[in-house]
Amino acid sequence: MADEVVESTSDTLDDSDAPDALDTPESPDTSRRLLWIGVAALVVAVAFAGWAGFSWWRAADDDALRYAQARDDVLAAGRSHVTLLTTLDYHDIDGGIRSWLAVSTGPLREQLTRTEESTKQTLREAGTVATGRVLDAAVSELDERAGTAKLLVSVEIATQQQGSAAASKRNRFVVGMSRLDGEWKLSALDQVPLGAQ
Repeated sequence: MADEVVESTSDTLDDSDAPDALDTPESPDTSRRLLWIGVAALVVAVAFAGWAGFSWWRAADDDALRYAQARDDVLAAGRSHVTLLTTLDYHDIDGGIRSWLAVSTGPLREQLTRTEESTKQTLREAGTVATGRVLDAAVSELDERAGTAKLLVSVEIATQQQGSAAASKRNRFVVGMSRLDGEWKLSALDQVPLGAQ
């Protein structure tokens, strides 16, 4: 009888020690698979965040580069056009004025178109040769969308007449620029007194 109790207790202890199927730990393969899925999801998230950040930076950088290029273009055109517009040789007054008209637009071009024959004749008779040279220039305003700009330009103009020595004079101008068919042209050329701020 005592032996039966011992055996029964022994059997009971063995059954309770047996692992339950529901409490079975995950296999090493399943754990490894879950780890790889987590790592892959993290890599995808980091890659997307990096791509989005780079795209945003690139777009902002492209705008800055485009603006800088437009500023350089208008500055180069302004320097060239002002040099041309402050240069005239009495040997070819009409050719000089045609050159002026080619780089101008708007009210300035209309004004140049109205250059009177008497003015041309006076320049021919005086034997005047004027040569402009841009000393300094800067873009003060630029509206790339509207295609307008303003420049501040300092110019030295050397003037010589037949039988006289050359004389130089420095001038400052506020220059208006307008983009026409993708090309920057002068739309205004206003002299600023040297004493003005």
